Amino acid sequence: MDFNQLASTLDTDIRIKRAQAVSIEIESYIGHGPLEVMEFGCGTGLISLNLKKKISEGLMVDSSSKMIKELEQKLVDQNITNIQTYTGDILESDFDRKFDIIYSSMVMHHIKDFQSVIKKLVSYLKTNGKLIIVDLLPDNGEFHREHENFEGHHGFTINEMVSALTEAGLKEVSGRKFYSSYKPVENKKHPYSLFSVVGIK
Repeated sequence: MDFNQLASTLDTDIRIKRAQAVSIEIESYIGHGPLEVMEFGCGTGLISLNLKKKISEGLMVDSSSKMIKELEQKLVDQNITNIQTYTGDILESDFDRKFDIIYSSMVMHHIKDFQSVIKKLVSYLKTNGKLIIVDLLPDNGEFHREHENFEGHHGFTINEMVSALTEAGLKEVSGRKFYSSYKPVENKKHPYSLFSVVGIK
């Protein structure tokens, strides 16, 4: 999928509504803020901008330069100066800082070697920091039917993601299903559900 091409059209009503639900779910794990936060695969920033009151310092990471450009314009428009951006491959990053909270939403299923990415994210957590992953529950491929070049995963079970976070060295890992909706696919409504998994370093 070419996220640079999608950047200017990503903020649809459906995505905005889903981002609100995801933001509430992530906030339920965060507790008291403000905190140092990283969002991995931030897109145009819908989730982190919903959580801005919880963020003391933020780093928004995405591999798509156009997604980041859209986000940076929002930061300017809203006069937000405590959130920075990074464009590039997280596996090639070398940040000299640690975070209280790192989260991602609907990102891991796009990444073949998501285990390596999770381990990299864990390396950026402070002691007792939390990694929160939101993603798609197992799907028969309908969710990405209209994307011919999709090469990721058709969702994960909660147990799969719990195991991935545990193998990356996190403790007290748990997960739950929290959201269900429909996605328009070839003029039909395709049902899908999301889960959240959290672990502590």
